[in-house]
Amino acid sequence: AILLLASIYERHGLNVSPEGVDKDEALLEIYVDALDPLKTSLGEVHPEVGLVYTKIGYLYGKKRDLGLSLLAYKAALKAYGEPTSTTLLGGMHPEVLSVWVRVTEHLYSMKNWGEVLVAGERALFFLRLAKKSLFREAELYTNHYSSVSSTSDTASVNSISIVKTSKKSPIQITSGTYYSALYTTLSSLAQAHITLKNYQLARDACQESLQLGWEIALSSQPDDKSKGSNHEPLDPALHQLIRSLKRLGKVILLQKHYNDALECFLPCLELLRSSKTTESTLDTASVLGSLGFLYLKLKKFNESSNFLRECLRLYRKNGVDANDRETNKIKTWLEMAESREEDFEEPPTFLEIPIVI
Repeated sequence: AILLLASIYERHGLNVSPEGVDKDEALLEIYVDALDPLKTSLGEVHPEVGLVYTKIGYLYGKKRDLGLSLLAYKAALKAYGEPTSTTLLGGMHPEVLSVWVRVTEHLYSMKNWGEVLVAGERALFFLRLAKKSLFREAELYTNHYSSVSSTSDTASVNSISIVKTSKKSPIQITSGTYYSALYTTLSSLAQAHITLKNYQLARDACQESLQLGWEIALSSQPDDKSKGSNHEPLDPALHQLIRSLKRLGKVILLQKHYNDALECFLPCLELLRSSKTTESTLDTASVLGSLGFLYLKLKKFNESSNFLRECLRLYRKNGVDANDRETNKIKTWLEMAESREEDFEEPPTFLEIPIVI
């Protein structure tokens, strides 16, 4: 009865909630109340219990209470039988994949880098294992409801019925959200490796996420006939691609492979300048600063000076304090570039040029 009430709130919350009570708050209270009787009747390890914990975790996540959300998601994994289960979409409930991805995202937001690596690797393993199953079920579902005449075997019919009738949480990954989840997981792993100074592992994760970012960006671009002007906001997929380029460039720079790093930051700058909405932002300034530093290390002083001056101009335009640490760092590099001395003092170690986006 409690779960039936919860389903009513999910569908008609704004219409049935008491006056002044937020729909999500009411729904969260109902799910918490449902836990004890549900566990008493079904046991601690049961998909229904796991689904309720997953929905509780999702609702706490919407409130940005990541600590409680994370606890609920971990309880959901135990209820689904994870990590004892080993077979995805067979012995393991399909929600488990989605929960591991969300756990990785929360740990990333909380900057718990050691646990990000553990959860991220688990999520990545299941994402790769699940890909074929997810897309096969989506294809079977599409074919069935498009009235395509075909003779389906028993396995195919079962797959269709599961897709149609199985209970799903709001976070369950589908074929439509698969690549976004994969990109997020790879990016989280890359940042964790960077922070923990595992630069080669970070580079591997960055390269894979960059390749995926290019594919997502290219598939999301409109046809030539429908393209807008450069005054329109930059496509979210391009923002994602820019983050990937900056992250990979940073890793390669930290490895002191300066020419390779240029191949990341130069196209990144070109993408940022392709729209009037981003060409003068702090994101562009940070890329200009990175390029100025790289050319300084490569002893190309004219190029370095030009990029660093433009970086400072954008800092001033965006209201960055003249005594800010980043501003002082850029000024120091500019003075060194302008000296044009072959025996100039070696630039300081690269210090956290921020990824602002």
